[in-house]
Amino acid sequence: MIEYELIDRCRRGERSAQHEIYTRTVERVYRLVLRITGNHDDASELVQETYVLAFTRANQFDGRSSFETWLCRIAINQALQNQRRVALGARATASMNGRNTQPAAYPAHDQKIDVEDALARLPEADRAMLVLRYQEGLDYAAIAELTGCPPGTVASRLN
Repeated sequence: MIEYELIDRCRRGERSAQHEIYTRTVERVYRLVLRITGNHDDASELVQETYVLAFTRANQFDGRSSFETWLCRIAINQALQNQRRVALGARATASMNGRNTQPAAYPAHDQKIDVEDALARLPEADRAMLVLRYQEGLDYAAIAELTGCPPGTVASRLN
């Protein structure tokens, strides 16, 4: 848990406070972003963008959630925006080349199902919810808070 004094120092722009928050949270934030993007380079870049945004907008943190939850929400938004940009770029490239990039809906019975590949095929919002629930171990209420979806929507999407 990140205590209020550390957050207050971060709001004042103290580099040591920012470094302490980064050190305490970077593994979780990186793991979360990596599971959404599936790419180490993208995840590293997006984590850096997440912290830049968080530290420049620290005054917007209102304390309704934990600071770490707020930070993870920024990371999820960054990852989902990145995935949308990537998808738009892929569709534009495929369209220019006259190819359809839609994957087959179901693998053949004799094909091994790769969980990472299956996650990558899901819509970004669903992928984020699965990662938050089964990789991060968050309950429905925490996932609802992070994603901005009602708890019932979280439950139905996970089901």
